[in-house]
Amino acid sequence: MQVTGFDDRLGTGYVLSTGAHADEDATGSRTVQHGGVTVRATDGLATMLEDALAHRPTTRLDWSGPEVPLTLTDDVLLAWLRYDIGGVVSVAGGPEDAR
Repeated sequence: MQVTGFDDRLGTGYVLSTGAHADEDATGSRTVQHGGVTVRATDGLATMLEDALAHRPTTRLDWSGPEVPLTLTDDVLLAWLRYDIGGVVSVAGGPEDAR
């Protein structure tokens, strides 16, 4: 999955890549590992993800749903980006594409 977005708080765009896309080295990005899964994210987003995993490892899968553990699976990461970070612009190869 590859997600692009814009974080109003930081005033910067972001990219998050999972699966085969996470193996592609990109300038201004780094990997985050958790639970045996590796993702690649732009520096600012990687820092926010690491902080969330360390200090508030939960998210909601939709606006009114219960909190679930924050993991690096595509569906949970996409929910975290949509409902905790915001600014999702595009998603390629995400969970909805498999439906």
